[in-house]
Amino acid sequence: MNILILGPQGAGKGTQAKRIAAEYGLAHIATGDILRRAIADDTPLGRRVKPIYESGGLVPDDLMIELIRDRLSEPDAAEGFILDGFPRTFAQTEALDTMLRDIDRQLDLVLELQVPDDVALERLRRRAAFEGRPDDTPEAIRRRLDLYHEETEPLVEYYRTRGNVVGIHGDRSENEVFAEIQQALEQAGAVA
Repeated sequence: MNILILGPQGAGKGTQAKRIAAEYGLAHIATGDILRRAIADDTPLGRRVKPIYESGGLVPDDLMIELIRDRLSEPDAAEGFILDGFPRTFAQTEALDTMLRDIDRQLDLVLELQVPDDVALERLRRRAAFEGRPDDTPEAIRRRLDLYHEETEPLVEYYRTRGNVVGIHGDRSENEVFAEIQQALEQAGAVA
């Protein structure tokens, strides 16, 4: 099963994606992790993205697609994957669709973690305080949520027209959210 997880920052995408990957034997494909690993492993793609990443710039979509394609060719992704952190825009969605068609794969399910902005803001503030993230200022957090609503949230409707979106109530405890995700995966045929 190939899954995409969408939701605003603070919705718990990374946490839930890791749990899904561990529970169902799927490769967790987090774009930030892919970038850091490619740079650390000094791969040709890693060398190309390192100066962009280290300067705080956005890695171009074509390079991200190449990194994801490479990651999907690894043995642990053969039985399925959960994609976390990409796509964020329509251009990235189109590039992802094209790449998946090229490698004869498809997204079977899109999980949308639904969280009100006030809950996401509070979670991100707590995370910033706990992890000491200097870039997680209230203004930066608000800007990221606004960007999500402008650029990424419309992707939910795009995928909904394909009939494979399941909304998940993300404003509950981690275990309650995971239980709802498990129900969605059972209904989608991910588990026997």
